[in-house]
Amino acid sequence: MTEIPEHLLERSRARRAALGLGGDAGPATASATGGSTAPATTASSPAKAAASAPVVAAKKPEVVVTPEVRAANARKKIPWWAAPVLLFLPLWSFLYVQTLSKPHVHAEGVLAEGEAIYAKCAGCHGATGGGAGAIPGFTNGVLLATFPDFAHHVEWLARGSEGFKAIGSYGATNRPVAGGMPAWAAQLTAKQLLAVVYYERIHFGGQTEADLEQLKTLAENPALPASFPLTLTLEDVEKLITNLAPAAG
Repeated sequence: MTEIPEHLLERSRARRAALGLGGDAGPATASATGGSTAPATTASSPAKAAASAPVVAAKKPEVVVTPEVRAANARKKIPWWAAPVLLFLPLWSFLYVQTLSKPHVHAEGVLAEGEAIYAKCAGCHGATGGGAGAIPGFTNGVLLATFPDFAHHVEWLARGSEGFKAIGSYGATNRPVAGGMPAWAAQLTAKQLLAVVYYERIHFGGQTEADLEQLKTLAENPALPASFPLTLTLEDVEKLITNLAPAAG
């Protein structure tokens, strides 16, 4: 067989070295008597070289935990069963506050009688005393401004609009007479009329029972006449108060 020239072998070795396949190994030369020669491969293949290289794991980036996040993670979480309780807490608070409101005080005596009689007036003046249209109301201080003294109030209820038409006005504010206020002296007893005045001044005027002790005493006096005349005047009411006042001592 023909022997490969040395310069070709040198070029082959340089080429293999450039490709990373190892270029230092020389060919196996046949004996001088003409034996064949074959190149001996001493370097490993690329796949085996990659497999033999050590694998370095990628380093995970370090997570920086701020003090706020650390505190939030350490804080105790709300248990799941507490969620419905927190949801209905506002409703429970509202109901609880309602239970703290003062219960309705059942009226007795003169106040209860006046409340029952006022039901006949509610159709015009309203259940809350707000009035309607041309019919005056009793709220927002109107009642006490018009009748600062209960004697004026009694006189107006006893005589009604018809009894004041000749005067043209009524009350301390000289309100013009309008509408058809009934003369309640023709429909109620004297005690009933005093009782409704008592109720209106407490319920709508804001006065207390202590403020109206004299009126209550007058309404409960057994010497009170059965009814008031339609011509009842302020002077008549004042005389009743004086004559029926309990004796001193």
